[in-house]
Amino acid sequence: MATYQPYNEYSTVTGGGFESSQNSSRPNTSGGNNSQSTLIPVTIKQVIESKQLVQDGPFVINNLELHHVSFVGVVRNVVDHTANINLTIEDGTGQIEVRKWSDESSDMANAAQQEENQDGPYNSQVAQMYQVGTYVKVYGALREFSGKKNVQFAVIKPVESFNEVIAHHLEAMKWHAIANGLLESPGFHASANIQQSGEQQSLFVQDNANDPKTALQRILDFCKQQCDGKDANDFAVHTKLISQSLGILEDDVRMYCQTLTEQGFIYPTFDDNSYFIL
Repeated sequence: MATYQPYNEYSTVTGGGFESSQNSSRPNTSGGNNSQSTLIPVTIKQVIESKQLVQDGPFVINNLELHHVSFVGVVRNVVDHTANINLTIEDGTGQIEVRKWSDESSDMANAAQQEENQDGPYNSQVAQMYQVGTYVKVYGALREFSGKKNVQFAVIKPVESFNEVIAHHLEAMKWHAIANGLLESPGFHASANIQQSGEQQSLFVQDNANDPKTALQRILDFCKQQCDGKDANDFAVHTKLISQSLGILEDDVRMYCQTLTEQGFIYPTFDDNSYFIL
């Protein structure tokens, strides 16, 4: 089992979290009901310091309403409880514990067998997926229990390229700037096939110049249709189904789904290839 160490021993960063002393003078542009279905990129400091201004209301930090959040950090500790694991994750601005449940029904039986044979502690399959010192990206719904922030329905994906870390923090800075009136909102709506004249091009790359809908829009519409009336706890749209239904290569579907995830329209659920609409 890895030994826990405080995040400040790994980083000299003491700031972060995009604190603002001008919050009270800035308009709240977080979007009202739209923010409930938006995946907000944040730092861990923002998660920890967010507050509920009204009972059962959304968490708010720097004019941002946090419902579903995503953050990137380094795994500093892994505690294996067989049925689930607790990951301690830090990003230089703070640290948080995230629980990940195991989907392997054999873990409990294997753990009992190993304990009976006195073969030492059992490492569950979910614990073997994450190593101390590696980067991960976390998606989930922000909740609070007993005064402690918690990410519910957490999806934890290994970061394959450090570019993802940089891109995430740039996105977090952009959302902070928009919410505090420092940057004009682009006013993007996925339902609109935005076309611009002159040197500017459409936001989405067209699969077929004669097709008014892009692959991204077709996938988003399909996911909305499939998820309508469904529960995210027991249903998800798999990339294979999207590929077969829309006639798009599955590798391309995965790429498009990653883009839609980063833009806050869908999020991964049971695994990296299963998605639900936000």
